[in-house]
Amino acid sequence: MFEAVAGMYMAAKLQCMQMKANITRKHDQEISETIYKNKVDKKDTKEIFEKSRMPESGYMTVEEYEAKSSPLTKKEISAKILDKPDFPEDKRYVYLPQHEFKLVKYNDPVGSPELSLPRKLQFDRQINAQGIVSGDYTKLIYPAVYYYAEADCVSCDLYQINLDSSLNSTDRVKKANIVNKEPKPILSTSKEVDNKFMFRTLTPIDFSSDNTKLAIKEKIGYKHDGIWKTDLWVYDFTKKEAKKLTLIREAIAHYWQYEKQANLDNYRWDIYPLGFDANNDDRIIVRALAFTGETPTSLGIWSIDVNNKRAKLEAEKDASMPISVVGYKLAEEKEVKPISQLKFDAKLAKNELKQKNKKEKTEAREKSAKELYEYRKKVHQMDVETLMKVRELKKGIKSNNIRPKDGVTDNLSTN
Repeated sequence: MFEAVAGMYMAAKLQCMQMKANITRKHDQEISETIYKNKVDKKDTKEIFEKSRMPESGYMTVEEYEAKSSPLTKKEISAKILDKPDFPEDKRYVYLPQHEFKLVKYNDPVGSPELSLPRKLQFDRQINAQGIVSGDYTKLIYPAVYYYAEADCVSCDLYQINLDSSLNSTDRVKKANIVNKEPKPILSTSKEVDNKFMFRTLTPIDFSSDNTKLAIKEKIGYKHDGIWKTDLWVYDFTKKEAKKLTLIREAIAHYWQYEKQANLDNYRWDIYPLGFDANNDDRIIVRALAFTGETPTSLGIWSIDVNNKRAKLEAEKDASMPISVVGYKLAEEKEVKPISQLKFDAKLAKNELKQKNKKEKTEAREKSAKELYEYRKKVHQMDVETLMKVRELKKGIKSNNIRPKDGVTDNLSTN
């Protein structure tokens, strides 16, 4: 009987050991699966996090491609078409003055057109000065000024540009280009460079009312002494020839020598062409002045015909004369910002852009740090949850391994 009881005990113990092994193997498998699943989930979370921190790429999964290439509804298409694009404002671009031009009278006030010789002429060696547009907007005449460094002297040519008749008056002048000028100048000064420091310039005065003639003044002078004299020219567009009106200076000198007993050769004097006579297109009005003191002395208002045959004293003293104002020139329609203001605005814009970029970088760093914190927190939470689950499984294994005093587990004793 003792042997039978011992056999039953050993059979029960063997059964208990087999059941314990099965339970332990089952719990170990669950623990391994839990740990493995946590490792896979963390890897997926890491890939999603790293992908979110990279710029969008053309490489994508099939699901992403299908989501992006899904067709839009008619309502979405209409909203996208009607939606105005939002162009970002770039502060690095500096405002440039937008010059707007209009046509104004060239010879206003009368006799005012002058040709200046800026210092940049000595570096550029050639400049194109302000041009005059005929009253019928068919041609533009402009002076080309040349500088000769070897003699430090200046000469000048007058060129003609035929304007595009298919455009409006303002666009004709704005689009005029020296490439389209006539190959030969209508008038030229002497190109001799024997006399150092000499300058000879040509300045258009105005057109006649029928736009067939152009009054021109030639100034001859010395760089260190000023203007010596002004000669009057007239160009006839129908005949394509220029004529120097020398009689006007001779008439003025003759009048003052024989009528006023004043030899003008002993004084510095000059003429100032004003324009064509409004009552007679064949005559040009000039003003004569003598520089005999602080205030110039008037030598009278004179006129001369375009054929250089008859000069006439119109008034002994300065007086208003009917002078036609025909030609036009381009002038700015509105005032633009000066360069100094533009530089100041550009500096402010640069500082503003610098502060904006600094703020954006700070916000980007804070956002990146927050995303990294959230990612690490999520991974830590996954590890904690996995650890708690593994502990529960191990606790279950431990509770199954508790033996009663008879050496058999509670489960087995119950069975």
